[in-house]
Amino acid sequence: MSAHLAPTLRVLREEINTRWPHRDRSSDGWIGDAAHQARSSDHNPDGDDRSVNAIDVDVDGIDPLLVVRHCITHPSCQYVIYNRVIWSRVRSFAPARYTGTNPHNKHLHVSVSHQRALEESQRPWGIATATVTRLGDRVLRAGCQGSDVRELQTLANRLGARLTVDGAFGARTTAWVRSFQRARSLTVDGLVGPATLATLRKATAPPPPQPGRVPGSRTVRRGSTGDDVAFVKRFIGTRRCGPPGVDFDERTDAGVRWYQRMRGLTDDGIVGRLTWAQMGVRVTY
Repeated sequence: MSAHLAPTLRVLREEINTRWPHRDRSSDGWIGDAAHQARSSDHNPDGDDRSVNAIDVDVDGIDPLLVVRHCITHPSCQYVIYNRVIWSRVRSFAPARYTGTNPHNKHLHVSVSHQRALEESQRPWGIATATVTRLGDRVLRAGCQGSDVRELQTLANRLGARLTVDGAFGARTTAWVRSFQRARSLTVDGLVGPATLATLRKATAPPPPQPGRVPGSRTVRRGSTGDDVAFVKRFIGTRRCGPPGVDFDERTDAGVRWYQRMRGLTDDGIVGRLTWAQMGVRVTY
């Protein structure tokens, strides 16, 4: 019998691909390499039915914490590792520090039970249809996790916070929120409610674009400059496009190409009508 991915993990992978069809898959994997084969690992085929009971999923282009939250509620799941944190069934899935050599910050790892009924389960993981919480849907406080916390951390970093965008409202995020509230003469309670969120959105709002440089008013490419280029860089993010600015440089070109691949467009590095439209921008030329 040839090695094969456990059926329940095939269900998981299909749900992830359905939710994020244009995600980056360069760090995906399931069957172990030579290093895994030299030791005990869920990435190695079982001796009985040759099933591989672990999968790695690239975190670029997905919401990794959404995947984590749904995995740890599935009866087949044994443990999940992401960004130096492990959630294990033996600890009732309470998060704990992961001390292995691989930090798992480019991919997340999911291992499932070796019991035949669980590894062959066709039970949905709930990822393809999960509702995503947006910033402002609830009051955020220490201990919250989710995509809305990731939005908060992203906005904070535009103001120089230098937070890890991990979707976990921990000590550093709490400290930054309190310092922001203190600086803006808000109630210093560490909670991100309507008043704090409104002030944060105002502080991070882009300046009005100059005439003739409104996003969607022209095609921009390597060498272009202007507020519409700044919009592109902010939209795709500093990780891909580099620091904020108005110049369409090499980093911006690479970031645009990455975004185009993620959205199923031709990756030519040119922000034209189709790319503007994918960004939700009204095209006016």
